[in-house]
Amino acid sequence: MPVVRTAVILLGLPAGQPLNLRGDAPWYVSYFFSPTHGQASYWLKQTDNEVLLTGEVFDWAFIDDPAPDLSTRRKTLDRAIRAMEDSRGVDFSPFDVVVVVLGLRDGYPSNGGSDVATSRHRQHHGIVTRVNDRFDFVAHELGHALGLTHSFGDPAFKDPGEDYGGYAHPYCIMSAMAYGGIGSSYLPATPRDNRPEYSGLGPSLNATTALGHGWIHGHTYDPATAGAAEFTLRSRHWLGRDTALPPQAVEVLAPGGRNYVIEYRENADWDQGQGTPALIVAQGRGSTGDAHYPGTFATTYLALRRLPIAFGSWGGVYNGPGFGMAVIARSPADHTVTVRLRPGRVQPVEIAFTDHVETLREDEAGAGETTWAPGEKLCVVGTWDYRELANTQEAVVEASYPPADVPVTVAWTVDGTRLKGPSGQLLLSKQVQVANPRLDTQEDIRPVVVSYTIELLPAGARLRLANRPADETFELDVHATVSTSFGEAGDQAWVEFRGREYRYPPEFDRTRDSCLQNFIDIGRRFSKYKVLLPPDLWRRVRPDRVDQVQRLTDVLAYLHTERDEAAYRQAVGELATLVNDASVRPAPVELDSVAPVTIPDGPLAPPGHEVLPWST
Repeated sequence: MPVVRTAVILLGLPAGQPLNLRGDAPWYVSYFFSPTHGQASYWLKQTDNEVLLTGEVFDWAFIDDPAPDLSTRRKTLDRAIRAMEDSRGVDFSPFDVVVVVLGLRDGYPSNGGSDVATSRHRQHHGIVTRVNDRFDFVAHELGHALGLTHSFGDPAFKDPGEDYGGYAHPYCIMSAMAYGGIGSSYLPATPRDNRPEYSGLGPSLNATTALGHGWIHGHTYDPATAGAAEFTLRSRHWLGRDTALPPQAVEVLAPGGRNYVIEYRENADWDQGQGTPALIVAQGRGSTGDAHYPGTFATTYLALRRLPIAFGSWGGVYNGPGFGMAVIARSPADHTVTVRLRPGRVQPVEIAFTDHVETLREDEAGAGETTWAPGEKLCVVGTWDYRELANTQEAVVEASYPPADVPVTVAWTVDGTRLKGPSGQLLLSKQVQVANPRLDTQEDIRPVVVSYTIELLPAGARLRLANRPADETFELDVHATVSTSFGEAGDQAWVEFRGREYRYPPEFDRTRDSCLQNFIDIGRRFSKYKVLLPPDLWRRVRPDRVDQVQRLTDVLAYLHTERDEAAYRQAVGELATLVNDASVRPAPVELDSVAPVTIPDGPLAPPGHEVLPWST
């Protein structure tokens, strides 16, 4: 095991004012060299016990300088080393790294980071930090002491300490403390010992660099010679290199010697700051990081896919140059995730969701006739016979995850009530449409009873809902959430039960349709308005009624143009009946006020951000 011998100098510079310093030499020994929680612990984990940070802490020494110049790291390092050599006779020749911890009053300027340090007998990797600096800053600088370079990401990101793209890997310690402006380390509410030095914990070292140094094992996938293949990845935090366990990365080979590395991290240990389990994709050889620091296993971050993924979303898959990745399984107990890689591109898999209503029994409850005078009802005149019907109906809703090769669960809610058990009844207070022979819109608030049964399917579940005819006409908001160990998605249906209805002969409907179509045909030539409905109302319209609703909005546009207020009110009533919402208020808009929308050519991206076609 390589041992990195480190000297830590605690240097106080009061600059003419009293200092209130917390932490003595024993505390800093624990902070730097503890194998369970200190900086040594972090790098033991990242290198799988290949690099041991050990050494000695030299307790506080104070320099009486009213205005010390700490703007140059190298000068600060050399001054601290000289002071310890001269006043305490310290021999720094055994140490590979020298860390200077500055004790300063708040706000006093100093330049922290790495540089070359020189003692009487040799050169060292030097680090300047100060009391209260975060854990990730110190870990980052120690990474440089181990020969690691900055990790890269978004080429538009610019940090003063690096070229464009540097410090831009959101989930790598070698981008601390910038993380591309979008990432973070873990900031515990109460740090260890209540010290800021134990805030900013992690994240891990990126897998490209770790794999290059041999600190983790990885699968290898070459899209040019292999077809679709499945790989199981173990979380970076869970144990170390072990051939009996799944590796912790997949290296994807690409033309021209390029390579891409996929890793899996759970939000645990040094990666709590990332928030959720996630897959991370980065490029090694051929990347901007590699171009800046060739031969160092530097990397450039490309994408993150959080788990659980959303089925049907492009955020649930990754398409790189020449290969695509899809998540197909996850085992939280084993801390693993399984991905399928294939040449070319992959498409997101959506859940399957269907719904329909069946009339199981239609009982005639009565018969009669209705007479409408001219102008009394839109597009209806004369005397017509009807049959009063009581309908026993069943709504069938199915939700599934089509691959059907992983365990699937489906959670159902009806009107916001979670269904429990394989069967049961719901007592709901609903707004119902009360059927009447004049086909007027009549609404009431009534209790309704709905029975349900849930049937398991190989890849999902089927929900059956049954009405009572006496409960009239009402809608139910049915929502299903389909879940696997690695993803989930939900869908929604508006189910309508028509328990009672008055049915007129087919000629009645043909006559009305002909009249309405006449309004539409005239309106297309003369209407000056377009009638709009709220988007949330459109989402509730059953697919088999979309055309009818659209026709009515065209009729309304013509009637509004003609200023036929009575007919317009009747058409609004027809629309309310069709969408089961008596409060519906259409919005006429003058056609001259409708502006064309122009979509610019080319890909869309935020200003200042380069579009990376393969990073979506």
